[in-house]
Amino acid sequence: MIRLGIVALESTHVDAFCRIFNSDSSEPTRLEGATVVALCNQDNTPERIAELQHEWKIEIVVAEPRDLLGMVDAALICSRDGSQHLRQAEPFLEEGLPVFVDKPFALDLDDANDMIALALDSGAPVMSASGLRYADEFTAALEQIGDAEVVHADLVGPGELYFYGIHLSDMLNTAMGPGVQAVSNLAEVEFDLISVSFGDGRSASLQLLREAHARHHGELFTAEGSVRFEIIEHTFYQRTMQQFLAMIETGEPPILYEDMLEALAVLVAADRSQRQGGRAVRLAELRSDRESLQPTIH
Repeated sequence: MIRLGIVALESTHVDAFCRIFNSDSSEPTRLEGATVVALCNQDNTPERIAELQHEWKIEIVVAEPRDLLGMVDAALICSRDGSQHLRQAEPFLEEGLPVFVDKPFALDLDDANDMIALALDSGAPVMSASGLRYADEFTAALEQIGDAEVVHADLVGPGELYFYGIHLSDMLNTAMGPGVQAVSNLAEVEFDLISVSFGDGRSASLQLLREAHARHHGELFTAEGSVRFEIIEHTFYQRTMQQFLAMIETGEPPILYEDMLEALAVLVAADRSQRQGGRAVRLAELRSDRESLQPTIH
């Protein structure tokens, strides 16, 4: 049985992951082969900790990520604050343990590069993804398109740029692959309106609506037509954890590190564009400072 530890407990994703691994066989989302055995409190309330311990029968609670070493075989970093992810993931990656970093991977490319460098140095695989990458409705749309190339994508969802924008940029990367050349963001208080251009002429539009209660949805365009989708079910939590378990067992990350970095780079560029009046920001500008932004992985 794979022993899992969860670091930072404020996110509702923690509840979803505990349900997947610590429920009994009557739970339809239950995955066999792993269990959450320990929690790491990162300024979480006593009430929150007690709730998780009681609901999911987890006895061990520690104060710092490093305290989990020797107790777990892999870790899930679930802080809502992406700026904390490098510090929280570092002990596990240095020790050679597989790590899942909840979205967003980081809030800047330096932290993301440092986590990947640690993973490559130690041979410990790291994974970070929006669960919507694995949503059934999105997967079905991609299957309907088949081998046809997606030449444009319109993707829409609620929320702010980093914490929720990663849903859209990760789906974009899944549907159209890497190769983003430039990003512009005509943002206002109520929304982000992000235009994405690829080096080969393809394009995308990402819309984040602050107060809207709309579900994530979109349309993927090919030369032959288009396919619409709307994400309604929440099976993507289970699908994501299936990928994480496979990574633990094989040692192979399910997402190329280049793709994880580009999904984040789109958001960094969108943020810079908004701060600079909506000008088009080329990803090459972001990469010039860190040659390791595109590591080669085998």
